[in-house]
Amino acid sequence: MKIKIGWHGKHFGEEPPLVGTKNQGAGGIFFSNCNLHCVFCQNKQISQDRIGKEYSVEELAKIMLNLQNQGAINVDLVTPTIWWRQIKEAVEIAKAQGLIIPVMWNSNAFEPKQLIHNMNGAVDIFVPDFKYSDDEIGYKYSGIKNYSTAAQNAIREMLWQVGNFKIDKNGLGERGVIVRHLVLPNNVENSLKVLDILASIDVRLHISLMRQYAPLNDLKKYPELTREVNEEEWQVVYNHMLNLGFSNGWAQDKDSTSVMIPDFTKAQPFE
Repeated sequence: MKIKIGWHGKHFGEEPPLVGTKNQGAGGIFFSNCNLHCVFCQNKQISQDRIGKEYSVEELAKIMLNLQNQGAINVDLVTPTIWWRQIKEAVEIAKAQGLIIPVMWNSNAFEPKQLIHNMNGAVDIFVPDFKYSDDEIGYKYSGIKNYSTAAQNAIREMLWQVGNFKIDKNGLGERGVIVRHLVLPNNVENSLKVLDILASIDVRLHISLMRQYAPLNDLKKYPELTREVNEEEWQVVYNHMLNLGFSNGWAQDKDSTSVMIPDFTKAQPFE
């Protein structure tokens, strides 16, 4: 069965231990299509408009090996969920042919626990984005039900498999879980509860608190999302994270928005 990929290449938009130096980078493979339909998606061109090209499992394995040969420090599987069977097979082929860099699962966390369990042994680093504590908000903005419980179960399974995030002697990520959360304007309560839930799972988690939200796409039905996160909202969420005892991870600065919006109609969408 074919896999549809929107873009692949060295990518520098992840957390510092996931990209290394300017000569390294994550080995980004951005898959087309998605099991969520987020109204604010910055990758809408590939996730919903389905820009991309079809590849075989063997070709996907070759892409992974080529990224390693180019100096990438990991294989960064972005929005992989619906393609998990083909990805698992491709990883097995690539490892048999010499793939040794970590494989990273970069997802929206809306994944059955069994799906994550099936990836056991194929993935070294999980980077789920825990979006919503409130299922009603998940349905409103992403068109899915029961998001919060599904995401919690998936993250617990990820932790069971690979543990908390670890870096090697060179400061590069080698194994473990990083949980991302994108703060949305006019949705502070959602973010506070997301952090409460994550603290109940493990306060030692590496948290990547993101401020890169930008009002993209057609948001006429969602006027509350038509601006960026303001300083007051950000500080409330950031301080709550610290007060809960989280001490591992990263928080984006206020200038993050402009550099995070790719254009997948270009050969180099992040330039």
